[in-house]
Amino acid sequence: MIDSRGGGSERPIFDEDDSDLADNQEFDRALSTGTELLSQGNASDARLALEKALRYKPRNQRARNLLGLSLFKLGELPRAEEIYRSLIEDHPADPTLRVNLGLVFLKLNASPDAVRCFETALDLAPNHQKAQNYLGLALAQKGELARAREWFLKAGNDAMAERMAQALQQSPIRAVADGAAEALAAEQPFKPATEEKAGSAPSMPPAAPAAAAAPAAAGPAVSKKGDTLETAKPKALDAALTGRHRAQWVATDPGMPAAPPISPNVARTASGAVVGNAPEPSLPPTSPSELPEPTVEPPPPSMSQYTSARRLDVPDGKGGFVIGPTEILIHVRGEMLTRLDGLVASWGSLTMKPELKRFRGKATDKPFGEGSRRMVRASGEGRYVISREGRQFTALELDDEPAYFREEVLFAFEESILFENGRVPAKSGQDLHLVHLRGRGKLLLASQGTPRAVDVHKGEPLRIPMEQLIGWHGPLIQPRLVAIVEEAPELGVALELAGEGRALVDVLPGR
Repeated sequence: MIDSRGGGSERPIFDEDDSDLADNQEFDRALSTGTELLSQGNASDARLALEKALRYKPRNQRARNLLGLSLFKLGELPRAEEIYRSLIEDHPADPTLRVNLGLVFLKLNASPDAVRCFETALDLAPNHQKAQNYLGLALAQKGELARAREWFLKAGNDAMAERMAQALQQSPIRAVADGAAEALAAEQPFKPATEEKAGSAPSMPPAAPAAAAAPAAAGPAVSKKGDTLETAKPKALDAALTGRHRAQWVATDPGMPAAPPISPNVARTASGAVVGNAPEPSLPPTSPSELPEPTVEPPPPSMSQYTSARRLDVPDGKGGFVIGPTEILIHVRGEMLTRLDGLVASWGSLTMKPELKRFRGKATDKPFGEGSRRMVRASGEGRYVISREGRQFTALELDDEPAYFREEVLFAFEESILFENGRVPAKSGQDLHLVHLRGRGKLLLASQGTPRAVDVHKGEPLRIPMEQLIGWHGPLIQPRLVAIVEEAPELGVALELAGEGRALVDVLPGR
């Protein structure tokens, strides 16, 4: 590599990122076009552009994911299912992919499969709020209203939780169960369900009969105390009963009633019908007759009172990066390269210019980052406030040592740090895009979990699943992409580091 400031050179350890091959250029154009069309709501044309992109890079995760979303919006659910299944095989630890597949099943009314997808996603990310909410929808579609209500409460969807409670109260099986409970409280034992006519053989003695479950298709109006549920006769009674002495039995234990399947004819509540197969929950419709009793509300605060009490939590800092509980502060003095996704507000006199990728000390014609995650060069003096949005931010100091980071993890760095973009090519599937940093200055990383360091020992190559890699530093470390299991490439790809140094890995919450 040629240092644009000092002269010197060294042998690069990875190839130029997005080399000048026409195929890579066409892929970038098609992916960018498909992303833009999808954001505009044009799923049909987005699909064509994304299919074109995948002809150049068939295993690209982002293009496949966006194509699956396009197909979902177009109603081509079987093909969307196929795409998300293949993505999960390549990236089994990504909970978002399982949520997407679960939504496909939800739209197909395949509620058991949807439940399994959302439950697995929550095993990977227990606090995934969307997965909690969608699991509630899948359970409601399946007919398990009590469990659905629990998950809606965990997701903070009180409206849907209330609708589940109302549907449970109006369930015909609940009415039968209530009737059975009242009958149990009576002093007299149960009588056979059918009375013997005069002159016939005496009926069975009133011994404690076996409990019976309600049939799945119980009618909606079962309300009288003492009403019975006709059930299949237990096999053990065959030898004991003759045709004249067989009787129908009543339930003696209401048990836990099975919830009816969600359908417009069954699950109707005072707030409207429960639609379990909707991909997104909606608030129940209200009308004046359904509104609660009016209550006396305190007077609203004045504008000045509200703005005084509801101040933005801006971290206090003199320069560089300051990480707060919900926002981070990026203080620019001179020049700073930074992303702006999650921007809440900014102050000061700053000019911004989109940054291009660099290779061997020279700027290329490729953008550094895509869409809202485009890297920009901010000049002047001012501050940016960025919302954390569930991300883990880590500020580090680079002390004149080379370091390599995954491109999407590097959020910002001072202009005093030299950078070069590159990639580690893969034999098949997705290449690893990296940024090589050297010099002195501060940098900021954005990851899903807390970065943890692991040692790289000479003669003992270290392998890290590509999705878990943050970066590494150390002398003469050589990277290459390999299958995690040589004979089972479907288990994913890892980066192998050979040499001496330390690597940073992304440890997800809950692990």
